[in-house]
Amino acid sequence: MARFIVIERATGRVYGDTARFGAAGDVVSPADAVCLIDRHAGRPTRSFGYVNADSDAAQYDVYEIQPASFDSASTSDEEAQMLVREHGSLANSLVSYNC
Repeated sequence: MARFIVIERATGRVYGDTARFGAAGDVVSPADAVCLIDRHAGRPTRSFGYVNADSDAAQYDVYEIQPASFDSASTSDEEAQMLVREHGSLANSLVSYNC
């Protein structure tokens, strides 16, 4: 499965890394990745839409990290951001419909 690292657009903060959830982090889409992170953070269920990467409405940028790049979960925001820069590709930008 794909590994996703989610970055909050407004702050540049790492919202989550699906590798931090072990086998439960095996999700198939960027929206599934944010939903997984939300569940573990205790947030209510949200709906997401995909928007263009240059959209001002985007709340999250979701990057896919190829499995062969790094198998272990990032341990800090700095490490996750380094993985995005060096091994990530933008999978999608998302907007939440019910925050």
